Amino acid sequence: FVDRASLVDQSFRLGDDNASIVADICRRLDGIPLAIELAAARVKVMSISTLAQRLNERFEILTGGSRTALPRQKTLSALFDWSYDLLTPDERVMFNRVAIFAGSFTLEAAAAVCAGDGIKASDVLDLIASLADKSLAVVDTSGERERYRVLESTRQYALAKLTASGER
Repeated sequence: FVDRASLVDQSFRLGDDNASIVADICRRLDGIPLAIELAAARVKVMSISTLAQRLNERFEILTGGSRTALPRQKTLSALFDWSYDLLTPDERVMFNRVAIFAGSFTLEAAAAVCAGDGIKASDVLDLIASLADKSLAVVDTSGERERYRVLESTRQYALAKLTASGER
């Protein structure tokens, strides 16, 4: 973040007054490199605190990537659109549906909520595994039971897709 922000605003410095805000921005963007780069580019037109406050509108404000970048690297939404378009129809349905989990969830919870209307309960594990393989879901096997989750930026995108599909 600091490297990219310094490129667009040579007066930008990380200090005691803004380090926690910058860390919060990076955390809320789930450490996604493109998202962080797009956010850092906004320091030329908005303060760090305003940027942090407006992250709930991340798909509207995280635009304006490099003119020489691939189209999918110019906006956060375009990056997710590109990934979404690569999914199979069943993966898309599963991706949309797991967005309802604001935190982590179990396989049983995913099967209870996501199965139906074309998705068999027996397919839920394979679909979650496929989403994880595509970096659209995260698996935590460190505890007694495995837990799954979708990063917040990804979840917000999926919620929009779920709403657009009429299933929300």
